Amino acid sequence: MPYLFGLALLLASCLPKPLPELPEPTHRQQKLFQASFDEVWKAALAAVEESSLHITEEDQAQGTLQAALHRRSRSGPEGLEREITRIAEIQKARQRGLGRVAEYGVEYTVEVRPASDDRTGLDVSTSITAIDHQVIILPPGIAHVMPRSFDVPSTGVLERSLVEQIAARLLLSEEMLYSLGTLGWD
Repeated sequence: MPYLFGLALLLASCLPKPLPELPEPTHRQQKLFQASFDEVWKAALAAVEESSLHITEEDQAQGTLQAALHRRSRSGPEGLEREITRIAEIQKARQRGLGRVAEYGVEYTVEVRPASDDRTGLDVSTSITAIDHQVIILPPGIAHVMPRSFDVPSTGVLERSLVEQIAARLLLSEEMLYSLGTLGWD
């Protein structure tokens, strides 16, 4: 009888599970640029494309861009632990039961909004999910690995970095126009 229970538990754990809902944004970085919507949009798109992010959704008409990053431990969990400790407030998840981080995912939302004719607002937010693997031993000694997901608040490092990359692209464009003599001359 205990074997039937263990077999039923094993089979139930193999059924497809619904994907977890995306966590609410935990940190935002905002900036107002002296640039048009199109310039900021192009800079944001280029910055995301040049990074290790994967664009999951893009809607220029709405001014929103969704991107994702997923990291797994390849050689050992120590490097991954250092990474996630730098970008997320991991201690809060540890209090809720998070063990050693085996992988993590970051969902970025980039919003570009016109503020006026020559000013455009940029809003970057992230949602970070840390995943550990819990091992469950079923009779007669079958080990089953079960991933557990924890939403983790951001420290703001990733958001600031992406905003800085976008700002640098805009500044570079402005400097190029200035050096060509098309900026600042009437």
